[in-house]
Amino acid sequence: MEWRVANGEWRTTSGERRMASGEPLLLSVRRSPFATFLATLFVAMIASCTSVTETTFSPQIVVQGYLYANEPLDSIVVRQTIPIVGVSGNDRVSGAIVSITKGDSTYLLREDTSLRGRYIGTSPIMIESGATYTLRVQALGQVVTASTTVPLAIHLDSVKLNAQMLSLTGTDTITYPTTVANLESPGIHLWWSPSLGTAGYGLEALSLDTAADTILDVVSSALDDSAATGQYQFFILSTDEQVVWPQFTRYGLNAVRAMALDKNYEDFVLGLYLSSSQFDNSTLDVTGGLGIFGSAARAGKNVFLK
Repeated sequence: MEWRVANGEWRTTSGERRMASGEPLLLSVRRSPFATFLATLFVAMIASCTSVTETTFSPQIVVQGYLYANEPLDSIVVRQTIPIVGVSGNDRVSGAIVSITKGDSTYLLREDTSLRGRYIGTSPIMIESGATYTLRVQALGQVVTASTTVPLAIHLDSVKLNAQMLSLTGTDTITYPTTVANLESPGIHLWWSPSLGTAGYGLEALSLDTAADTILDVVSSALDDSAATGQYQFFILSTDEQVVWPQFTRYGLNAVRAMALDKNYEDFVLGLYLSSSQFDNSTLDVTGGLGIFGSAARAGKNVFLK
């Protein structure tokens, strides 16, 4: 995984740095910044132990949950940390008691029968903009809790590519730059409404057609995760920014979205940036375990890349 940060410096997971142009943080992920969380936990435990026989391993609960304003809850994923030796290969936790509470309403989730460790609503749970939700997970003799206040909803005000105004609702067909030099040309510029109290903004470029041809350019070919379906920019303070071309991973149908992040989401990403690691307890807003329970409001449109 490789990130581009706002001070114009490349930082890789190996610690290498080299100069580049200065866009906000560009993060390659499969579906979320959580993609390598448990692998990092495994490495961190190796580094912190002088001998695997000195202590008895006790697994910790690891949660993953993202709530989006005015969208139905997707799922809460429950995993566990794994021992250095004797790894079973399955870190997902089955049989957990998982609930989400908003005010006087508590929603008990059920385990997805098709995917171990994934917990979903018994009926659609619409996430309310501005509301506070509390997650509670009971498993492995432990209880994990976390709370998030969902940012106020946002909407796109306008979208532009160079001098061309794009549709706010329709799908525009756009030609991806064919030369390395043109990758630095202006990308798709989004303007969106502010979300009062948000911790920061981000931009998402997400492929909606995983069967489409992969874009191979000077940036994407250098990323370790060639199966990534989306890339993100974070630490945006204004309410307008452009989606840079290297954020796109595939041709065909793509979504471009602005995101208003809550503190938990922003802290989690900040931990990635500050420590080059997802194992940073000072930026994990979870009590009794590890992971991320954050929220965002997002607004976007679709484009077709050819």
